[in-house]
Amino acid sequence: MQGLSVAICTRNRVQDLTRCIHSITKQSIGQTYPIEVIIIDDGEIPKEVLNEYEALLAASGYPLIYFSKTTDRGLWMSRIKAVELSTMDKILFLDDDVEIPGHYLATLYQTYLDHPNCAGVGGVAIGMRNSFLGTIRCLLSFQQSLSSGKLSLSGQAGSMYNWHKARKIFKTEFQHGCNMSFKKEAIRDLQPVPWLKSYSVGEDILMSRIARRTGPLYINPELKLLHHESPASRDNLEDVAYTRVLNHVHLLKDERSGPIGYLALIWTTLYLILREQPKKNFPAIRGYKKGLREIFSRQTAR
Repeated sequence: MQGLSVAICTRNRVQDLTRCIHSITKQSIGQTYPIEVIIIDDGEIPKEVLNEYEALLAASGYPLIYFSKTTDRGLWMSRIKAVELSTMDKILFLDDDVEIPGHYLATLYQTYLDHPNCAGVGGVAIGMRNSFLGTIRCLLSFQQSLSSGKLSLSGQAGSMYNWHKARKIFKTEFQHGCNMSFKKEAIRDLQPVPWLKSYSVGEDILMSRIARRTGPLYINPELKLLHHESPASRDNLEDVAYTRVLNHVHLLKDERSGPIGYLALIWTTLYLILREQPKKNFPAIRGYKKGLREIFSRQTAR
């Protein structure tokens, strides 16, 4: 069916989710275009809260589909379930801690009309930006590419920190997970991935890569939202740092990047370790060092 599924994957962040739902109900597009809201829950939402969501969304003409996962936990598996449950031909993934402005869904719909052959459209998170010196550091540490729509040599998505400077729609290799949409046919065949569990670093890069097989991806800088980046869902700092390295190893391997990509990732990881030293962030340092050892022990650059 032609329309839009707004999919929110959540875990025990009711306050954030409520704020997100309220922003969805204030859209200028109204009931002129079929829209459904899908909540994939890895935690627990009280029944009375779900009833409130259903009533709020129904008043805007948006049906609610709620699915509580008791197995196959993790963000990637929630994405897969959202695609399975969607009845529309386009899916917008929003983090549960974002707020979208009133024009957001109307602008997204128009972008798909303007680019009928695209596989997906993404947007920009307000406040996600680098200073001039920050950009230089990210470039030198291979966390960022010179091109806004390109991943870095080590497979990092730091280029998105300059997306706020864009004045027109541009092609991209990847989208930001808090704010990404795809045609359902482009991601219909998502499968479980062993290394994408818990804090799923890089899952947006992988999903974008899969979608690009069917058409180009675009970033529309008019699709700006507030991303509050609530810390409530963050895992142990050591685990997050380790996963940040290891998952990019898998992404490089998936892309068959060759030795240059792995050498760049080693350089990026060394920089991240040095960056945390003055802060005495020892859990993150341990995680990065563990990830660094994993690169060598797995000999993935072969």
